[in-house]
Amino acid sequence: MARPRGQSPRAPLPPQTAWVRLQRIARDLAVLVAILGGVAVIGGGVIFISISELRSFALGTVGVGAILLLVALASTFVQVRRALVGRRGRYSANAIIIVITFTAITVLLSLISFLNPSRVDVTATKQFTLAPQTVKVLGELKEPVKATAFFVPDLSREAADRQRADDYLFEFGRRSNGKFTSVFVDPEAEPAKARQMGISDFPSVVFEGQTSSRRQVVKVPPVTEQDFASALITVTDPAKQKAVYFLTGHGEKDIADTAENSFAFGLASRGIVGDNYQIRTVNLFREKAMPNDVAVLVVAGPQRDMLTDEVPVLTDWLEKGGRAVFLLDPDAPKSFKQVLEKWGVRVLPGAIVDEGSSVSGDPRTILVQRTQYPPAEITAPLDATFFPLAAALDIPEEYKKDPRKQPPWVTYSPLIPSSLRSWVTEDAARNTFQEEKDVRGPALLGLVVTAFSTLDKEPSPPAEGTAPTPTRLVVLGDSDFASNKYFHAYSNGDLLVNSVNWLAQDFSLISIRPKPTVFRQLVLTRSQFDFIRYASWFFLPGLIALGGIFAWWQRR
Repeated sequence: MARPRGQSPRAPLPPQTAWVRLQRIARDLAVLVAILGGVAVIGGGVIFISISELRSFALGTVGVGAILLLVALASTFVQVRRALVGRRGRYSANAIIIVITFTAITVLLSLISFLNPSRVDVTATKQFTLAPQTVKVLGELKEPVKATAFFVPDLSREAADRQRADDYLFEFGRRSNGKFTSVFVDPEAEPAKARQMGISDFPSVVFEGQTSSRRQVVKVPPVTEQDFASALITVTDPAKQKAVYFLTGHGEKDIADTAENSFAFGLASRGIVGDNYQIRTVNLFREKAMPNDVAVLVVAGPQRDMLTDEVPVLTDWLEKGGRAVFLLDPDAPKSFKQVLEKWGVRVLPGAIVDEGSSVSGDPRTILVQRTQYPPAEITAPLDATFFPLAAALDIPEEYKKDPRKQPPWVTYSPLIPSSLRSWVTEDAARNTFQEEKDVRGPALLGLVVTAFSTLDKEPSPPAEGTAPTPTRLVVLGDSDFASNKYFHAYSNGDLLVNSVNWLAQDFSLISIRPKPTVFRQLVLTRSQFDFIRYASWFFLPGLIALGGIFAWWQRR
């Protein structure tokens, strides 16, 4: 065929080598290789972070992905360079650099926060803040302690307790200067570990001193900071604990009953244990004497009189410098009133009615505001307290009229008063004041006595080289305020435990303690739930899409 005029002959194509063909195939598959490489890098990173057992595999996957990305880059290097050098490429490069820089800063900040954990408690009751006593115990640990928490992870009924235990153990470790560690163990997956520690009931937390090998088992629920702190003290410094005894045998409050709505003292005893005290009981009729290690005696709402043989045992112990909390309800047994009268404390008949400050419109449930407390170490940190039904306390009338007649070895300090609009009445059904039958207030619900002897005799001179030991009494005209039903309400429980602290001369422990965890559940209707769900699905992505369309329209 004749060649058209003016057309030069076409040069033959050079033969394609294997390398050239390989380069062309690589360019054609560059996008697919880049996608595979990106998926491998991202997927390997996610596996590395989320599944610790597969970290070696994850690192290999990330490495393969990085190689694929390098291959894709090398095969399209000319096109990539040409794209980056152009105007649009420069804009894209700037955007990529900004994104990479922002991501790097975010990762760095996340790493710093992970390596230096810190928490801020924004709850109303400060339920995630450790009490000062606990922080002090953790800062003064004499040996390393390890806590082993046995929880079955798949049981939903234990999930809340496990989370709460994890929160406390984390805070303990953070506050212990490296001396406290913890680990969670599944007793079904590792039964040998549970048998080794002698644990058969789950869930439980075992505290073990790493030097002394002493162990203390805390059974849960409930999960409380006080129980964990007490276990720490038990395994590191058991001799440091003082003994608080509860008097029994006269219908006093039961310290073994922890039912939340009962009038027992189970929660009160746990609260005292949480301040590093041992709890014991004493029956004077059976034991005929007061134990030698009594730091504080608690008389919690007796209902029956002491027997004839018991009165001198209690009185003699108090005269020798005993320290006791008397929680006496209206119409308390006569024998207990007689014991207190030796130190000039009178429990008046009847109950206090307070129209000026009460709870829920019931003038016999007396509310004492923070501003009403007289200056005293016990009540200084407290907020409001309330007393469901309280007896009035008093001292001899002659001492009130002329303080000079009061023996110099006895000191009375008012602790808790009622308001000015209160009175004392013996009529259980009437809540209106009658001048001829009632005693106008304010009345005392709480009183502190410090005495070196009873009213009827002067104190004996102490032995040479020794200081006299005074009798210390905290007398409160109600016991129900510290029962399980009201222990965690306002500062009721703190009033009792602070009284024990003051009598035991552990003044640094007097404080307001964290309240139990408050469960606050977000309850939504079906329409509210659907709004949140669909808004997260479509509303935010829709806004982003609209923003992109607007930006494109402006720059088209």
